[in-house]
Amino acid sequence: MKYLLLCQMHPAALTDVPDSAMQQMMQAMMAYNQQLIQAGVLIAAGQLAPPESAQRVFAEKGRIKTEEGFALKGDTQIGGYYLIDVPGEPEATGWAAKCPAAQFGALEVRQVAYSPV
Repeated sequence: MKYLLLCQMHPAALTDVPDSAMQQMMQAMMAYNQQLIQAGVLIAAGQLAPPESAQRVFAEKGRIKTEEGFALKGDTQIGGYYLIDVPGEPEATGWAAKCPAAQFGALEVRQVAYSPV
């Protein structure tokens, strides 16, 4: 079963983090990435550009519009994602619990209900 792990974050929470702590976090994330690869469960992963660079595309009164800025309302944003293939939800939430991003944000675990590929 495929699951998407969405790394939720509060960008303001990271503004006062010292560079050394950020480097440690990045090293921990790289080690986590390697664990997923070695376990053979990782399909795709990525860190997203800053949320203020987001573009929203939506319909309003039958017309397609675009809007710059935060895609989500409020202070919680998606900073990255992992697409994994595991036997079930317990394994997916187990991998999410191991992610270092859970230390400064949260991971939303969602089963992929449909995928054309």
